[in-house]
Amino acid sequence: FDGRMPVRAILQAFGDLVYLDPTDSRWEQCDANSAAGADGDSRGILGMVVVTGINGDPCTILLSGAIRADAKFPALTINGPCYVSETAGSITQTRPSTTDAVQRIIGAALTADEIFFRPDFFYTTNV
Repeated sequence: FDGRMPVRAILQAFGDLVYLDPTDSRWEQCDANSAAGADGDSRGILGMVVVTGINGDPCTILLSGAIRADAKFPALTINGPCYVSETAGSITQTRPSTTDAVQRIIGAALTADEIFFRPDFFYTTNV
């Protein structure tokens, strides 16, 4: 198994951080600001889009492994942790700080534009 999974998704772009939506079994953009059970909830299964698909058509999601996205991950700090961002579908190396935002490490930077993606199931929320 190479860590990729062909699935159905709402249209996403290469490098988008997505979660498996339990209401329709599609991959949709996750967001550190989304409440538990709401659209964008980043507490469950996460993936990175590697091959896009049109709404409802198959796409390919990376569940674990390395991904390079020059336009999506510019200027990462090598070996620094990456988190779910407060911007839907994005990653950040700045720990989210908004009240109730999810703080979840999803991997670490290998280079300035490549991450080793391996989401931790542990998360906290800001109070």
